[in-house]
Amino acid sequence: MSLVWTPHPLEPAPTKEQILAARTPEQMKALAAWHDAREKRIEQAERDPLNHGYEFETWAEADFLFEDQNQVFIFGGNGSSKSAYGARTVVRAAVENPRSMIYCFAQDQDTSVRIQQRYIHQYLPPELRQNFKTDSAYAKYSQKNGFTGESLILPNGSEIYFHTYSQFISNRAKFEGLEVGSRDPRWYNIGFWFDEYLESGDLYETMLYRIPRRDAKILVTFTPIDGFTPFVAKQIKGSRVVKTRPTSKQVFPNEGEPQSVEAMRVNDQLGVGMVYFESEQNPWAGFDSMVKTHGHKSVGERLTRFYGVPVKSMTSLFPLFSTDVNVISSKKFPNVMGPQFTRYQVIDPANARNYFALWAAVNAAGEIYIYREWPDRPSYGEWAIFGDPKWKKGPASDKLGYNVKSYVDLFHELEGEDEEIFERLVDSRFAASAGSDGADLFQDFEEHGFFVQPTDGQTEEKGLTRLDDWFSYNPNLPVDSANKPLCYIHEKCGNLIESLLSYAADGKKDEALKDPIDALRYLRMANEGEGIEHYDSHSFVTVRKSQGGY
Repeated sequence: MSLVWTPHPLEPAPTKEQILAARTPEQMKALAAWHDAREKRIEQAERDPLNHGYEFETWAEADFLFEDQNQVFIFGGNGSSKSAYGARTVVRAAVENPRSMIYCFAQDQDTSVRIQQRYIHQYLPPELRQNFKTDSAYAKYSQKNGFTGESLILPNGSEIYFHTYSQFISNRAKFEGLEVGSRDPRWYNIGFWFDEYLESGDLYETMLYRIPRRDAKILVTFTPIDGFTPFVAKQIKGSRVVKTRPTSKQVFPNEGEPQSVEAMRVNDQLGVGMVYFESEQNPWAGFDSMVKTHGHKSVGERLTRFYGVPVKSMTSLFPLFSTDVNVISSKKFPNVMGPQFTRYQVIDPANARNYFALWAAVNAAGEIYIYREWPDRPSYGEWAIFGDPKWKKGPASDKLGYNVKSYVDLFHELEGEDEEIFERLVDSRFAASAGSDGADLFQDFEEHGFFVQPTDGQTEEKGLTRLDDWFSYNPNLPVDSANKPLCYIHEKCGNLIESLLSYAADGKKDEALKDPIDALRYLRMANEGEGIEHYDSHSFVTVRKSQGGY
């Protein structure tokens, strides 16, 4: 008897030795039973992947997050099966939850047909994969054109619609009043699937208002190969890691490289769960070939390509700035009020918006800690909001009508009685041309016992380049006492963090982000371009609340 064993990476076949060892009738019978069960399992998975297909550990993790979160983001490495998971999840929700309304969004029509619609068709139960038409159900599919009418209606009344992001931009009214999900869900009540969402967040925020009616859920699948968008950064910011997994020795074989990688995150405030789909779990991803192609690249790129970990902003002018490295939580932030730190304030004034201010402390090792911003995001909201096609002024930048005295009183209140500021800096170009009754801004501040110094007048380009010095370290090696950046930021300085993540010096498109960047740049260019420095208590007299000078 000669048995043909279909090659399959997830269904073990007997070795040549095992086959040759089967000599007795009982052994031959057991071998034949193994063969028949294995071949049937492979055939069932191919014929009906929804009910019999192969699923991976990462899929179970994503399903688990849907238990408590109403939004789940899948960050996928190369070939990590995120699109297959998305289609399986949408189809299962449509099949098990009667009269579901599910909307699938893609970048463009071609992507919708090639990826979303093809995978949705693949995961339909066999009896629904053929074209059908009744009084209450309809589906007509072709590989070239996808589903006719960009939709299908199942016999249980569930409807799946396919749209593109540009359709929302060109006609918002088309999506008004949507009801999504099912009123009688028996499984996770999926209402939206957003694939490769690279937009500003406008569509997403609008659709968030649609999910409470039926307590629906949102799935987002995203490949961060080119970095993450400001919208994605918003979901990550404030989240916490809830699960890690070991890395592969094939991907990170060298001592000092990551031995584990985050697998799941949760943002409790936003109701968002995040799962990282790693490439190695999908045996059809060509993992060995990927190692040959990408295994020599930087740690950051390997984290992204093999594990789906987004490590950089798509547009950021500061590629080494990282929320994991440069941003410090309240629990871990050092006490910068002692004599081991020298404290500075920098003010970026303006006519059409609020002043923006930062407070920084530097120690003898030259480490800079940005410990306060104003207006701060928790109290005043975003300084800038991402829009299409450019960043827009946020609520924090809207003028409060403060005069110079109001700002002086505010800054004193924020600092309290015991906080000693060594030097205050203000934008020299603006301050020299602004003021009341013919005076400049330096004089206006001085009238209220608030002594400020002009910032360095070197070019903006030079200052931005020098900021790289503060963020510079080798990202291919572990962060330690010998390999680390100089600049760290308190997690509450959200507007500065947002600007550093997203600012690309892209002309007017980035103008709304510029003020926090300018303030940090002024600190970097202080002391004739050497940056702010630490002085012990015997070197100079500090600039206190009511007196100034060195």
